[in-house]
Amino acid sequence: MKIACTYRAADGADNKSWIDEMVKDGFSYMEIATSRLPEDEREQDEIVEYALSRGFTLNLHAPFGINNITSTDPERCASSIANVKKAIDLAARHGLGTVTFHPGRLCGDDETPEENMVRMMEIISDIARYAKERKVYLGLENMELRPFELVYTVEDLNRFAPLAEDNPYFGVTMDFTHYCSHGIGMPDLSALKLPLYDVHLSQNVEGKMHCDLTAEDGLLDIREVCRLLSEYGYDGLVVLEVLGDPWESRNVLERVLTTL
Repeated sequence: MKIACTYRAADGADNKSWIDEMVKDGFSYMEIATSRLPEDEREQDEIVEYALSRGFTLNLHAPFGINNITSTDPERCASSIANVKKAIDLAARHGLGTVTFHPGRLCGDDETPEENMVRMMEIISDIARYAKERKVYLGLENMELRPFELVYTVEDLNRFAPLAEDNPYFGVTMDFTHYCSHGIGMPDLSALKLPLYDVHLSQNVEGKMHCDLTAEDGLLDIREVCRLLSEYGYDGLVVLEVLGDPWESRNVLERVLTTL
């Protein structure tokens, strides 16, 4: 497993200095949230190229939050899909690793899960084909417990397994912190019918995501996560999606890994 930090430079920050700081802290793997990058593609390319020149291996996370690829608002739907495809294009231009993206969600109580899921399957199928054409690995992420989300569990992710039958570029990003928010235990990775291409990890403290792994009252059993990934044979990035200092969380994770 390769421990990665999340790109979290503040708006208007000196991106190169921030990347240098992560190198100084001993990181060589990073996942960049493309929504944190400048809108200008040339500036995006410059930041990515600089990170690569400093020795980073990079994954990308497509825009989230306001993004909803299955929105019933045609403009919101179209812009959200375009944002995912732009992240795929950025990865293709630089030969980067997995692009993680969020599934769609309901827009309100007036829409049924069945209606949304039909639309979601069609849209994700299109995005998966787009990634395959550009030879970019794609990770569909499981979501945390919150209103209007539809893709939570291994069983939910497996609904999209047919899309991977002739597409080796389509797989899963497993967020263990999201998973534990449902109170259903750990995911059974042996039951996953899609390849596991990326992992997100932080601590869940009283329902709050993205807490440091140093938190002593977190819900997530970090040792159990490491054991599951080890048994699965996972050798990709474990992205520390923490809001605090990733260096401290990396130390926690490294200590756990050495005891397995």
